Amino acid sequence: ADTPLAWWPHDLFGEPHLHSLRDVLLHVIAETACHAGHLDAARELIDGRRWLVLT
Repeated sequence: ADTPLAWWPHDLFGEPHLHSLRDVLLHVIAETACHAGHLDAARELIDGRRWLVLT
């Protein structure tokens, strides 16, 4: 994990911020949850149906 990535374009993006497999997996989970929430909100606007209603 301490070895720099040979294929990473340092001049375009700087240093990579995901240094371990744990960092990558947490990033993927967080991004998936975020975008899934956005898609669910868009679907609710389209069809008007709500998945979880707390009354």
